[in-house]
Amino acid sequence: MVEKKEVFARMLLRWWEKNRRDFPWRHTKNPYEVLVAEMLLRKTTAQQVEKIYSAFLSRYPNPKALAEADEDELRKMLRPLGMEHARAKLLKRFGAVVKEEYGGIIPSDYAALLKLPGVGMYAANAVLSLVYSKDVPMVDTNFIRIVERVFGFKSRKARARCDKELWEFAQKLVPKGASREFNLAVLDLAAAVCTARTPQCSKCPLTAVCAYFKNVKDAHS
Repeated sequence: MVEKKEVFARMLLRWWEKNRRDFPWRHTKNPYEVLVAEMLLRKTTAQQVEKIYSAFLSRYPNPKALAEADEDELRKMLRPLGMEHARAKLLKRFGAVVKEEYGGIIPSDYAALLKLPGVGMYAANAVLSLVYSKDVPMVDTNFIRIVERVFGFKSRKARARCDKELWEFAQKLVPKGASREFNLAVLDLAAAVCTARTPQCSKCPLTAVCAYFKNVKDAHS
């Protein structure tokens, strides 16, 4: 199994070198900007977020500006993403907590990150991986789908993303010193190839190690 995990990471990263997506939030090492992106990306598409991301940061460049934002203006800017009322309230609370409890500085500690409004395990690890290059996985529905298909891993929890065993398994997949590239590669493969409903197995770089592909192939042989 150790060998399969290493082959998986190597093949995935090789594919990503030529197939990576490009978004403005992937060009920053600012933890505030990374967390804003993660909050905006929930329940909408990257393409929609891309349309407002730069303007949002120009208007609210730091937690203090976000905490002091006029909520009506904030909702108006967030409207293209949907759920603007809930998003505006959450973002203002997030900004206020960072401003009042952390002096306007996003903490770099995992436990402290989890105390911020709107920041769960995925977003906390996004900061650690994308900003601080820590070898941690960013486990969301996309990551889970690929792990389930390639390795046949089945969570026994109703909410797989809260499964401690799954997170431990995911941790073992992250190649040392390349967590940022690895996590982004998983996201991009899930978006372009290993989609939820109609996976494009003929275009997948992981067929040699994928349990799902083997089962499909055997079923048609």
